[in-house]
Amino acid sequence: MKKNLTVILLMLLLAGMATAQGETDPVKFVLEVNRAVSAAREAHKAALEEVGTAGVLPDPMLEVTLFAAPIETKNGPMEAQLMLGQRIPLWGKLSRQKKIAVLKAEAAVLSLRSVEINTVYSLNASRARHRRIQNSLEILRQYQTDLQSSRRIALTQYSTGMGATQHPVLKLQIEMSMIESRINSLKSQLETVVSKLKTLFDGRFSSQLLKGELTEDFSGLSKDRWLKAAKLRNPEYLLAENGREEAAIRSELARRKNYPDLVAGINYTAIGEGDAMATASSAGSDALGVKVGLNIPLWFGRNRARAESAKIAVKVTEETMAQTWNEVEGNLTATIKDLEEIKKTYDLFEETLLRESEQMLSSAMSAYETGKISFLDLLDSQRMVVNVRLDFEGTIAKREIAKAKMLKIAGLIRFEEE
Repeated sequence: MKKNLTVILLMLLLAGMATAQGETDPVKFVLEVNRAVSAAREAHKAALEEVGTAGVLPDPMLEVTLFAAPIETKNGPMEAQLMLGQRIPLWGKLSRQKKIAVLKAEAAVLSLRSVEINTVYSLNASRARHRRIQNSLEILRQYQTDLQSSRRIALTQYSTGMGATQHPVLKLQIEMSMIESRINSLKSQLETVVSKLKTLFDGRFSSQLLKGELTEDFSGLSKDRWLKAAKLRNPEYLLAENGREEAAIRSELARRKNYPDLVAGINYTAIGEGDAMATASSAGSDALGVKVGLNIPLWFGRNRARAESAKIAVKVTEETMAQTWNEVEGNLTATIKDLEEIKKTYDLFEETLLRESEQMLSSAMSAYETGKISFLDLLDSQRMVVNVRLDFEGTIAKREIAKAKMLKIAGLIRFEEE
């Protein structure tokens, strides 16, 4: 009884684990475990910490001087001197340093988003390839089984004299060898895809994570809608925009570095006991002073080059931003065009080719049974149906990958975000 109870509990536990794994959202899970995403997330945290170190005053300078041979003054010998100084940047330099740090933190957010989007795109593309390979293997294995049955029939006919030649048997043997080669090739492709998926999931990949597909219909959204989404969300474009803003602030900061900063501080001098000539009121009195100064950006050539370099950097980022948008727009236009062509091909398969190929095979089987066509004609019909099915699986995979690419270009992880 106890043994049966243990088995039942173990089965329930395994069933619960399987259910939990089957209900796991693959997108959410890959974003949790992927190493590249984790690294980008930590980089974002580091950038946020950097914001706290920017835009603050420089460290004060403390100097202590001990005189080996005290300097005599009328109040007594100078024994030691302590100076505390602070440089205070003016002209909005600190506020611009703060803005630059904030922009860097925002860039880290965009970089994290970019890594997440690319990771999910790789997941969706690998998922589509995995499904195509698995379905193609099923089609070829079924075809392989049918060929084996046909080969036995051909051998029986040849051995009993019903088959005039051995040609059908040899043709079947060659066809089976070619199918075996295609199956081996697909298995090799499957290993590559699974290896990539394991990398994405940091070794925690399971085939249960590949259920579902991008079933959303994107045809209802216009090109302008996709472009608007890309301008608002595409991380590469937003990073280029962020770089332009940072370069503009750096240019302002470079120009302001040509202006002096304030230097303030205090000076404390320890005076020892003086000689008898010193007055009683002033003998041994320590001295406290205040100092105020300015640093002088004197090297005009360096200052001019620094400002000019920053201005050129702004132009560079503007060109980079424009080029990035051109690439986004071009990729989006090309992908929309690809999706339209793929949809036409998909509809052609679904509405015509699949049905007609099945009808053709059924007709060929009937004709072969009545002796109207040869065995080789039937084999050609079977091969054509198999190729149509394989091509349809390839079309489905292309559609899914193109849809995943649309989401990637638009800066979306899920279609629901739109």
